[in-house]
Amino acid sequence: MKKMLLITLVCFTGATLFAQVQKVKILTYNIHHGENMKQVLDLQGIANVILATNPDLVALQEVDSFTSRTNQSDQLKELASITGMYTYFVKAMDFDGGGYGTGVLSRFPINSGVTLPLPSSKNNEPRAAGIVTIKLPGDSSLRFVTTHLDAGKRATDRVAQANALADYFRETGTPVIMAGDFNALPTSKEITILKQVFTDATHQMGPTFPSDTPKIKLDYIMVAPRHKWTVVASRIIEETIASDHRPVLCELELR
Repeated sequence: MKKMLLITLVCFTGATLFAQVQKVKILTYNIHHGENMKQVLDLQGIANVILATNPDLVALQEVDSFTSRTNQSDQLKELASITGMYTYFVKAMDFDGGGYGTGVLSRFPINSGVTLPLPSSKNNEPRAAGIVTIKLPGDSSLRFVTTHLDAGKRATDRVAQANALADYFRETGTPVIMAGDFNALPTSKEITILKQVFTDATHQMGPTFPSDTPKIKLDYIMVAPRHKWTVVASRIIEETIASDHRPVLCELELR
């Protein structure tokens, strides 16, 4: 009887532990407002990448919303229509009659969303982070963040933005995935600041920009807190036409 009870307990515990592991596939992609490397607007090319990689969550950067340069299209809504995903648009600034910023696509319902303005100098483009709360199958939930840090040659704004994000999530208890175009090299001060809080799930990856002949890594997927996450696989998608950045895909396990 004792042996049977022990076996039952071990099996039950193992099943419980197994049930607590949630797999999540993440894609981050700077889509260059849907303009491909041939200078042609082709949002379908971006959608094809998303459909081919089949992610659960997508962080998009350089997304237009009703701007003249993209023919007043709601780019995030169009991508959602093609992919069947939920959306959250993060407006960083007014631009060309509409809005410009980043966006989230999610296979899971988005419970809530917050747009967090990031520090920016007066003459630089405003930047923001979009933070959404996602309810995963079962009882798990996480916060998913899309952001696009300053692209200036001087790192002043990027450092301030990295500090703001690190401070915001420093005491987090809820699992967080932050993805985007950070416009910073892996050895930069900005990335060092973020890694005080986050783990770089893409640390072994090579360059992501420009897409036709990548020379530098600008695109990242990071997770926090460390003990909650396991990186199963990560890779750069060899897409050379759809945008000027290559998309980055990461498979994670949440415990």
